[in-house]
Amino acid sequence: MIRPKNPAVFAQLALCFAAVLSASAAEIKPPAETHFFTGAQSCASSSCHGGGTGRNEFLVYQKKDRHVFAAGILGKGTSLKIAEALGLGEPTKAAQCTVCHSPMEAVAATRLAPEMKQTPDRGVSCEACHGAAGEWLRFHTRKDATYQQILATGLRDLIDVGGRANACVACHLNLDEKIRQAGHPELFFELDGQAALEPPHYVDARPSIGPRSWITGQATALREMSWKLSTARDERLAVRWKALVWLLQMTEAGAKELPSGEDFSAMQGAADLLARKVSREVWTKNQITGQLRKYASSHKEFSDAKADRTALRRRAEVLVPAMDRLWAALKKEGGVVTPGFEKSLNAVSMLSHEGDDFAPAEFAKALGELEAQIDSALKP
Repeated sequence: MIRPKNPAVFAQLALCFAAVLSASAAEIKPPAETHFFTGAQSCASSSCHGGGTGRNEFLVYQKKDRHVFAAGILGKGTSLKIAEALGLGEPTKAAQCTVCHSPMEAVAATRLAPEMKQTPDRGVSCEACHGAAGEWLRFHTRKDATYQQILATGLRDLIDVGGRANACVACHLNLDEKIRQAGHPELFFELDGQAALEPPHYVDARPSIGPRSWITGQATALREMSWKLSTARDERLAVRWKALVWLLQMTEAGAKELPSGEDFSAMQGAADLLARKVSREVWTKNQITGQLRKYASSHKEFSDAKADRTALRRRAEVLVPAMDRLWAALKKEGGVVTPGFEKSLNAVSMLSHEGDDFAPAEFAKALGELEAQIDSALKP
């Protein structure tokens, strides 16, 4: 099961400061539409998430999580140039920027606890992901409450892998084209790998959580791309969309659930159903290994001299992270020999990041060499 480092707490990162519910569990009421935010300082008590080993979720977030620095980026070179090009003024105050880099900036003062009005949260803070804590802050620690009752008071369900993907995908994938053209880096969403890099402030010990997070995140990304393309055709995004369809249709679940053709609305619905389905499926070691082999064998497709180079580059961009996460899952399972395989995987990764200089033939050769090493990398 997924659990905080303090087993008595029900969510990965929860807030422990102001009392808002004193009724019994049977008297729990749904959250009000205007439930208020208490601020990241609500997590910081040493008796809650700012303590030592087993209660240090807030400290991990504060010292290591990249979300903490999201607002600081807005005051630096590239952000200033983008804002200037678009006439946005100061990027630290522009809604087009803060919506993802510092979302608490847009919260009405009437929804802020007194402590938060005095010291507003900057960056992507606890409640930006876990929801406004005013209704569940103290209640979520009660031993007589079930997790579903706690969710009913407003805590966002991030234990559910699909819910986790939905909470992250908007800011990690959707980007206004004008902002991208002004210099913002292109956004890619891969839930498992990006969560590992944060690093996570929680422990998730559920079986095959890595592959589950990876495929759920990719299906969610396909849903979002499909939605965007259904509203306006974008050839640049369409190439990325086709690459993601290709990647997911090589999985057993994707082959069954995803339609062919370019009906973006139909794909949007199918991708959403796929994300819901795979978020609950447990992968066996044989399934992980089989999927890794299948992806590595795709080097034949990159050898096709007649294939569109841009399309192949986009496929490589999603293929390499997929193999990386599958390999990470196998290492977690045990029974693998890593040095030679990881050296080859790194070589394939480097070639996939060549951008417009992407060389399909070189990538195909490196991917073929990687496939040849799979058997020797797996212990009998």
